[in-house]
Amino acid sequence: MNGTTTGTSPPAVLFWFKIYTGAMTALYALCALASPVLLVLAARMHGDEKVGALVYGVILLAVGLPFAVACALPFCLPRKPWVWVYNLVIVCVGMTSCCILPASVALLIYWIKPDVKLWFNRT
Repeated sequence: MNGTTTGTSPPAVLFWFKIYTGAMTALYALCALASPVLLVLAARMHGDEKVGALVYGVILLAVGLPFAVACALPFCLPRKPWVWVYNLVIVCVGMTSCCILPASVALLIYWIKPDVKLWFNRT
């Protein structure tokens, strides 16, 4: 193949990538949704507990919301060479968590294979 045409059926790893990104989107969305809970609870606390709850609430919102959006984007992005790189970054973000690391490593092994690159027209 010359790299400009792609096969008619997507590589199997794309199914697992969608499961992965869906789970990551849900996880980060839950973090963002937990933020208001902490902020409301902080109003009822005093001293260091209040400061801690406020800080955690703001951090959960500041991290959860952008990462939820970033992990949801692959569901609507086109099949372009740069999207393969973007998705690779999403897989690598999961490597920052020891809980997600096994799934990220497995995805990474299959993500860098030639058939996946060809699916995204990346030569």
